[in-house]
Amino acid sequence: MVDTWCPRRDAPATYDVRVSSVPSRDLLPGGIFSTRRQVRRIGGLMGIGVAVGLWLTGVIAEWILPGIVGGAISFVLMVMALPVMPILGMPAVGGSSRLLWAMAISATLWWILGQVVALRVAQRPVVGWREWVKEFVTLSLGFWLGAAMALAIGALALGAL
Repeated sequence: MVDTWCPRRDAPATYDVRVSSVPSRDLLPGGIFSTRRQVRRIGGLMGIGVAVGLWLTGVIAEWILPGIVGGAISFVLMVMALPVMPILGMPAVGGSSRLLWAMAISATLWWILGQVVALRVAQRPVVGWREWVKEFVTLSLGFWLGAAMALAIGALALGAL
């Protein structure tokens, strides 16, 4: 007979007593609780990963498609990855210090957005990366539209439109 903890030694241990007396809950790998914990822990890093993926896609697009088409696709993807670039005046004025500032501020914003999305998704009954991606794309549209508006305002100010 397995020795289980029971409040009274002579009473049989019910399922509720045995489960509630376990000192620590071991998480089932791939289960609901472990997925929720994983989304909470690395949601911000996944946000930065999305930005890095957009940036690398832009670099590869410029490498594969030389000329105006590759440059335009690359520029759009770079602005999506670094939405702070137009605010710092990056298309008109360049420089390594501005690029480093744009990278640092954008990475911080992507991390914060990823964490906010992770916390919002973790409140739902069913949590997974699919739900995280849906929520992330919905909220990141604000960043992307804001960067596009900043580019349009900059082009208008420079007389390109």
